[in-house]
Amino acid sequence: MRLILSLLAILFFSHSGTAAPTDHMTGFRQISLAGSDVMMWYPTDQTAPITKVAENKVFFGVDVIKQAPIADAPHPLVILSHGYSGLWRNQAWLAGHLARAGYVVASFNHSGTSFPDMNPSWAKDLTERPHQVSRILSALLQDPFFGSTIDQSRISVIGHSLGGSTALLLAGGTFSPSRLLDACGDDTSKMVCTVYRKGGLTQSMAPVSARDERVSSVVLLDMEGIHAFTPDSLASIEIPLLALASGVEDPALPIDWESRQQAALLPTSVSRYAEVIGATHFSFMSRCKPGASALLEQDAYVCEGETAPREQLHQQIAQTILTFLRSGKHLVSALQAP
Repeated sequence: MRLILSLLAILFFSHSGTAAPTDHMTGFRQISLAGSDVMMWYPTDQTAPITKVAENKVFFGVDVIKQAPIADAPHPLVILSHGYSGLWRNQAWLAGHLARAGYVVASFNHSGTSFPDMNPSWAKDLTERPHQVSRILSALLQDPFFGSTIDQSRISVIGHSLGGSTALLLAGGTFSPSRLLDACGDDTSKMVCTVYRKGGLTQSMAPVSARDERVSSVVLLDMEGIHAFTPDSLASIEIPLLALASGVEDPALPIDWESRQQAALLPTSVSRYAEVIGATHFSFMSRCKPGASALLEQDAYVCEGETAPREQLHQQIAQTILTFLRSGKHLVSALQAP
Protein backbone atom coordinates (compact mmCIF):
# COMPACT_ATOMS: atom_id res chain seq x y z
CA MET A 1 0.00 0.00 0.00
CA ARG A 2 1.25 3.49 -0.90
CA LEU A 3 2.26 5.55 2.12
CA ILE A 4 -0.03 8.55 2.69
CA LEU A 5 1.74 11.22 4.71
CA SER A 6 0.52 14.05 6.85
CA LEU A 7 1.95 17.52 6.39
CA LEU A 8 3.63 17.10 9.77
CA ALA A 9 5.43 14.01 8.52
CA ILE A 10 6.78 15.90 5.54
CA LEU A 11 7.97 18.73 7.76
CA PHE A 12 9.54 16.30 10.23
CA PHE A 13 11.62 14.68 7.52
CA SER A 14 12.91 17.97 6.10
CA HIS A 15 16.60 18.16 5.29
CA SER A 16 18.37 18.96 8.55
CA GLY A 17 21.19 20.62 6.65
CA THR A 18 18.95 22.97 4.69
CA ALA A 19 18.64 26.21 6.60
CA ALA A 20 15.73 28.50 5.86
CA PRO A 21 16.86 31.76 4.28
CA THR A 22 16.32 35.06 6.01
CA ASP A 23 12.86 36.47 5.33
CA HIS A 24 12.65 39.24 2.77
CA MET A 25 9.95 41.65 1.75
CA THR A 26 8.00 40.88 -1.43
CA GLY A 27 8.89 42.84 -4.53
CA PHE A 28 6.35 43.00 -7.36
CA ARG A 29 6.49 43.91 -11.03
CA GLN A 30 4.11 43.34 -13.92
CA ILE A 31 5.92 42.60 -17.17
CA SER A 32 5.07 41.30 -20.63
CA LEU A 33 6.61 37.99 -21.64
CA ALA A 34 5.85 35.93 -24.75
CA GLY A 35 2.56 37.76 -25.30
CA SER A 36 1.33 37.33 -21.71
CA ASP A 37 1.01 39.77 -18.83
CA VAL A 38 3.11 38.19 -16.10
CA MET A 39 3.10 39.10 -12.43
CA MET A 40 6.56 38.76 -10.93
CA TRP A 41 7.01 38.30 -7.19
CA TYR A 42 10.52 38.27 -5.78
CA PRO A 43 12.60 38.83 -2.64
CA THR A 44 13.71 42.36 -1.91
CA ASP A 45 15.52 44.01 0.96
CA GLN A 46 13.67 47.28 0.41
CA THR A 47 11.13 47.85 3.18
CA ALA A 48 8.84 50.61 1.85
CA PRO A 49 6.49 51.80 0.46
CA ILE A 50 4.14 48.85 0.99
CA THR A 51 1.01 48.46 -1.12
CA LYS A 52 -1.59 45.72 -1.70
CA VAL A 53 -2.00 43.68 -4.86
CA ALA A 54 -4.53 40.97 -5.79
CA GLU A 55 -7.08 42.42 -3.36
CA ASN A 56 -10.79 42.94 -4.02
CA LYS A 57 -14.12 42.84 -2.17
CA VAL A 58 -13.97 39.06 -1.83
CA PHE A 59 -10.31 38.14 -1.30
CA PHE A 60 -7.51 39.52 0.83
CA GLY A 61 -4.46 40.69 -1.09
CA VAL A 62 -0.71 40.56 -0.50
CA ASP A 63 1.64 43.25 0.81
CA VAL A 64 4.27 44.10 -1.80
CA ILE A 65 6.76 46.79 -2.75
CA LYS A 66 6.27 47.63 -6.40
CA GLN A 67 9.28 48.05 -8.68
CA ALA A 68 11.67 47.26 -5.82
CA PRO A 69 15.22 46.05 -6.52
CA ILE A 70 15.72 42.30 -6.23
CA ALA A 71 17.78 40.84 -3.37
CA ASP A 72 21.29 39.64 -4.20
CA ALA A 73 22.28 36.06 -5.11
CA PRO A 74 20.71 33.60 -7.57
CA HIS A 75 17.14 32.65 -6.66
CA PRO A 76 15.13 29.51 -7.44
CA LEU A 77 12.15 30.09 -9.73
CA VAL A 78 8.54 28.96 -9.26
CA ILE A 79 5.91 29.26 -11.98
CA LEU A 80 2.29 29.13 -10.77
CA SER A 81 -0.50 27.61 -12.89
CA HIS A 82 -4.07 28.42 -11.85
CA GLY A 83 -7.13 26.20 -12.23
CA TYR A 84 -9.99 26.16 -14.74
CA SER A 85 -11.68 29.57 -14.95
CA GLY A 86 -9.14 30.87 -12.46
CA LEU A 87 -6.87 33.90 -12.31
CA TRP A 88 -3.28 34.73 -11.46
CA ARG A 89 -4.68 36.22 -8.24
CA ASN A 90 -5.88 32.83 -6.97
CA GLN A 91 -2.48 31.80 -5.62
CA ALA A 92 -1.18 35.31 -4.85
CA TRP A 93 -1.00 34.29 -1.18
CA LEU A 94 1.44 31.49 -2.08
CA ALA A 95 3.49 33.76 -4.33
CA GLY A 96 3.95 36.11 -1.39
CA HIS A 97 5.07 33.31 0.93
CA LEU A 98 7.58 32.03 -1.63
CA ALA A 99 8.99 35.47 -2.46
CA ARG A 100 9.57 36.26 1.21
CA ALA A 101 11.48 32.97 1.46
CA GLY A 102 13.82 33.91 -1.39
CA TYR A 103 12.04 32.62 -4.50
CA VAL A 104 11.29 34.41 -7.74
CA VAL A 105 7.68 33.61 -8.70
CA ALA A 106 5.83 34.10 -11.99
CA SER A 107 2.02 34.04 -12.21
CA PHE A 108 -0.27 34.83 -15.13
CA ASN A 109 -3.64 34.07 -16.69
CA HIS A 110 -3.80 31.00 -18.92
CA SER A 111 -5.19 31.83 -22.36
CA GLY A 112 -8.59 30.19 -22.88
CA THR A 113 -9.05 28.89 -19.34
CA SER A 114 -8.92 32.03 -17.19
CA PHE A 115 -11.98 33.87 -15.89
CA PRO A 116 -11.64 36.87 -18.24
CA ASP A 117 -10.59 34.75 -21.24
CA MET A 118 -12.62 31.55 -21.57
CA ASN A 119 -12.48 29.54 -24.80
CA PRO A 120 -15.42 27.09 -24.96
CA SER A 121 -13.27 24.68 -27.02
CA TRP A 122 -10.15 24.96 -24.87
CA ALA A 123 -9.73 21.18 -24.45
CA LYS A 124 -9.13 20.71 -28.18
CA ASP A 125 -5.58 21.98 -27.61
CA LEU A 126 -4.34 20.27 -24.47
CA THR A 127 -0.78 21.50 -24.92
CA GLU A 128 -1.62 25.23 -24.89
CA ARG A 129 -1.34 25.58 -21.12
CA PRO A 130 2.03 23.80 -20.67
CA HIS A 131 3.39 25.40 -23.83
CA GLN A 132 2.41 28.83 -22.50
CA VAL A 133 4.42 28.04 -19.37
CA SER A 134 7.42 27.02 -21.49
CA ARG A 135 7.19 30.14 -23.67
CA ILE A 136 7.07 32.39 -20.63
CA LEU A 137 9.97 30.51 -19.03
CA SER A 138 12.12 30.98 -22.14
CA ALA A 139 11.36 34.70 -22.25
CA LEU A 140 11.88 35.12 -18.51
CA LEU A 141 15.35 33.59 -18.63
CA GLN A 142 16.26 36.25 -21.20
CA ASP A 143 14.62 39.13 -19.33
CA PRO A 144 17.10 41.95 -18.60
CA PHE A 145 15.91 42.40 -15.01
CA PHE A 146 15.15 38.83 -13.89
CA GLY A 147 17.10 36.53 -16.22
CA SER A 148 20.49 36.71 -14.53
CA THR A 149 18.99 36.39 -11.03
CA ILE A 150 17.43 32.94 -11.57
CA ASP A 151 19.11 29.69 -10.56
CA GLN A 152 18.34 27.67 -13.70
CA SER A 153 19.00 24.38 -11.89
CA ARG A 154 16.03 25.03 -9.56
CA ILE A 155 12.94 25.71 -11.65
CA SER A 156 9.62 24.43 -10.29
CA VAL A 157 6.00 24.52 -11.44
CA ILE A 158 3.15 24.56 -8.93
CA GLY A 159 -0.35 23.98 -10.27
CA HIS A 160 -3.78 24.02 -8.65
CA SER A 161 -6.66 21.89 -9.96
CA LEU A 162 -6.37 21.98 -13.78
CA GLY A 163 -3.02 23.66 -13.19
CA GLY A 164 -1.90 20.42 -11.56
CA SER A 165 -2.43 18.62 -14.86
CA THR A 166 -0.42 21.37 -16.54
CA ALA A 167 2.43 20.80 -14.09
CA LEU A 168 2.24 17.03 -14.55
CA LEU A 169 2.49 17.40 -18.34
CA LEU A 170 5.61 19.53 -17.87
CA ALA A 171 7.04 16.84 -15.56
CA GLY A 172 6.70 14.17 -18.24
CA GLY A 173 3.16 12.82 -17.94
CA THR A 174 1.26 11.88 -21.11
CA PHE A 175 -2.39 12.97 -21.23
CA SER A 176 -4.69 10.51 -23.00
CA PRO A 177 -8.19 11.89 -23.74
CA SER A 178 -9.61 8.42 -24.29
CA ARG A 179 -8.35 7.22 -20.90
CA LEU A 180 -10.10 10.07 -19.11
CA LEU A 181 -13.35 9.71 -21.03
CA ASP A 182 -13.35 5.95 -20.46
CA ALA A 183 -12.87 6.53 -16.72
CA CYS A 184 -15.67 9.10 -16.68
CA GLY A 185 -18.16 6.99 -18.63
CA ASP A 186 -21.61 8.56 -18.40
CA ASP A 187 -20.87 10.22 -15.06
CA THR A 188 -22.15 13.79 -14.75
CA SER A 189 -21.31 14.39 -11.08
CA LYS A 190 -17.52 14.64 -11.27
CA MET A 191 -16.19 18.11 -12.04
CA VAL A 192 -13.28 16.94 -14.15
CA CYS A 193 -15.54 14.92 -16.47
CA THR A 194 -17.94 17.82 -17.00
CA VAL A 195 -15.21 20.42 -17.55
CA TYR A 196 -13.34 18.39 -20.17
CA ARG A 197 -16.48 17.29 -22.03
CA LYS A 198 -17.73 20.88 -22.22
CA GLY A 199 -14.27 21.93 -23.40
CA GLY A 200 -14.48 19.69 -26.46
CA LEU A 201 -12.47 16.64 -25.39
CA THR A 202 -13.19 13.62 -27.61
CA GLN A 203 -12.21 9.96 -27.79
CA SER A 204 -10.50 10.46 -31.14
CA MET A 205 -7.96 12.98 -29.85
CA ALA A 206 -4.39 11.70 -29.68
CA PRO A 207 -2.43 11.56 -26.40
CA VAL A 208 -0.22 14.59 -25.78
CA SER A 209 3.06 15.21 -23.96
CA ALA A 210 4.76 18.49 -23.06
CA ARG A 211 7.85 17.69 -20.98
CA ASP A 212 10.09 20.70 -20.37
CA GLU A 213 13.53 19.48 -19.30
CA ARG A 214 14.24 22.79 -17.56
CA VAL A 215 11.58 22.04 -14.93
CA SER A 216 13.31 20.27 -12.04
CA SER A 217 10.36 19.69 -9.66
CA VAL A 218 6.58 20.09 -9.54
CA VAL A 219 3.89 20.49 -6.91
CA LEU A 220 0.27 19.46 -7.52
CA LEU A 221 -2.40 21.21 -5.44
CA ASP A 222 -5.61 19.16 -5.42
CA MET A 223 -5.05 18.25 -9.05
CA GLU A 224 -7.87 17.14 -11.33
CA GLY A 225 -7.53 14.61 -14.13
CA ILE A 226 -5.14 11.91 -12.93
CA HIS A 227 -7.15 9.26 -14.83
CA ALA A 228 -6.09 10.90 -18.11
CA PHE A 229 -2.40 10.17 -17.61
CA THR A 230 -0.91 6.96 -18.93
CA PRO A 231 0.61 4.73 -16.23
CA ASP A 232 3.82 4.22 -18.22
CA SER A 233 4.42 7.95 -18.50
CA LEU A 234 3.83 8.50 -14.79
CA ALA A 235 6.19 5.66 -13.91
CA SER A 236 8.88 7.32 -16.03
CA ILE A 237 8.82 10.68 -14.20
CA GLU A 238 12.27 11.32 -12.75
CA ILE A 239 11.97 14.72 -11.04
CA PRO A 240 10.78 15.28 -7.44
CA LEU A 241 7.02 15.68 -7.19
CA LEU A 242 4.80 16.66 -4.26
CA ALA A 243 1.03 16.12 -4.44
CA LEU A 244 -1.13 17.87 -1.84
CA ALA A 245 -4.84 17.10 -1.71
CA SER A 246 -7.80 18.58 0.12
CA GLY A 247 -8.90 16.57 3.14
CA VAL A 248 -12.58 17.55 3.04
CA GLU A 249 -14.65 15.24 0.84
CA ASP A 250 -16.49 16.83 -2.09
CA PRO A 251 -18.90 14.79 -4.28
CA ALA A 252 -17.71 16.71 -7.34
CA LEU A 253 -14.07 15.91 -6.49
CA PRO A 254 -14.16 12.52 -4.76
CA ILE A 255 -10.88 11.94 -2.94
CA ASP A 256 -10.75 8.20 -3.63
CA TRP A 257 -11.37 8.70 -7.37
CA GLU A 258 -9.12 11.72 -7.85
CA SER A 259 -6.42 12.55 -5.31
CA ARG A 260 -5.77 9.10 -3.87
CA GLN A 261 -5.31 7.77 -7.37
CA GLN A 262 -2.31 10.09 -7.56
CA ALA A 263 -0.90 8.32 -4.51
CA ALA A 264 -1.46 4.99 -6.26
CA LEU A 265 -0.08 5.94 -9.68
CA LEU A 266 2.79 8.35 -9.11
CA PRO A 267 6.23 6.72 -8.71
CA THR A 268 7.21 6.38 -5.06
CA SER A 269 10.87 6.84 -5.96
CA VAL A 270 10.37 10.55 -6.69
CA SER A 271 7.00 11.58 -5.25
CA ARG A 272 5.17 12.18 -1.98
CA TYR A 273 1.45 12.60 -1.35
CA ALA A 274 -0.33 14.22 1.58
CA GLU A 275 -3.89 15.27 2.40
CA VAL A 276 -4.39 18.68 4.00
CA ILE A 277 -6.78 18.03 6.88
CA GLY A 278 -9.51 20.66 7.02
CA ALA A 279 -8.92 21.97 3.50
CA THR A 280 -11.37 22.02 0.60
CA HIS A 281 -10.49 22.24 -3.08
CA PHE A 282 -10.75 26.02 -2.83
CA SER A 283 -8.60 26.36 0.28
CA PHE A 284 -5.65 26.61 -2.11
CA MET A 285 -7.04 29.95 -3.30
CA SER A 286 -6.68 33.30 -1.54
CA ARG A 287 -8.24 33.95 1.86
CA CYS A 288 -11.85 35.17 1.80
CA LYS A 289 -12.92 38.38 3.52
CA PRO A 290 -15.81 38.49 6.01
CA GLY A 291 -19.05 38.69 4.04
CA ALA A 292 -17.50 37.20 0.91
CA SER A 293 -20.02 34.36 0.70
CA ALA A 294 -22.92 36.81 0.44
CA LEU A 295 -21.17 38.67 -2.37
CA LEU A 296 -20.42 35.47 -4.26
CA GLU A 297 -24.02 34.19 -3.99
CA GLN A 298 -24.19 30.90 -5.97
CA ASP A 299 -20.39 30.69 -5.91
CA ALA A 300 -20.18 30.99 -2.12
CA TYR A 301 -18.77 27.44 -1.91
CA VAL A 302 -15.39 28.95 -2.84
CA CYS A 303 -15.23 30.40 0.68
CA GLU A 304 -17.07 27.69 2.62
CA GLY A 305 -16.73 24.10 3.83
CA GLU A 306 -13.33 24.22 5.51
CA THR A 307 -12.94 22.78 8.99
CA ALA A 308 -9.87 24.89 9.78
CA PRO A 309 -9.16 28.60 9.24
CA ARG A 310 -7.83 29.24 5.73
CA GLU A 311 -5.03 31.43 7.06
CA GLN A 312 -3.82 28.51 9.19
CA LEU A 313 -4.10 26.13 6.23
CA HIS A 314 -2.09 28.50 4.07
CA GLN A 315 0.71 28.60 6.62
CA GLN A 316 0.86 24.79 6.72
CA ILE A 317 0.67 24.42 2.94
CA ALA A 318 3.31 27.06 2.27
CA GLN A 319 5.72 25.62 4.82
CA THR A 320 5.25 22.12 3.40
CA ILE A 321 5.92 23.33 -0.13
CA LEU A 322 9.01 25.24 0.98
CA THR A 323 10.32 22.19 2.83
CA PHE A 324 9.86 20.12 -0.32
CA LEU A 325 11.42 22.68 -2.66
CA ARG A 326 14.45 23.15 -0.41
CA SER A 327 14.99 19.43 0.17
CA GLY A 328 14.14 17.94 -3.22
CA LYS A 329 15.36 14.39 -3.74
CA HIS A 330 16.71 14.15 -0.20
CA LEU A 331 13.21 14.62 1.20
CA VAL A 332 11.73 12.01 -1.11
CA SER A 333 14.47 9.55 -0.16
CA ALA A 334 13.97 10.17 3.56
CA LEU A 335 10.26 9.49 3.25
CA GLN A 336 10.51 6.16 1.47
CA ALA A 337 8.10 3.59 2.80
CA PRO A 338 9.80 0.49 4.22
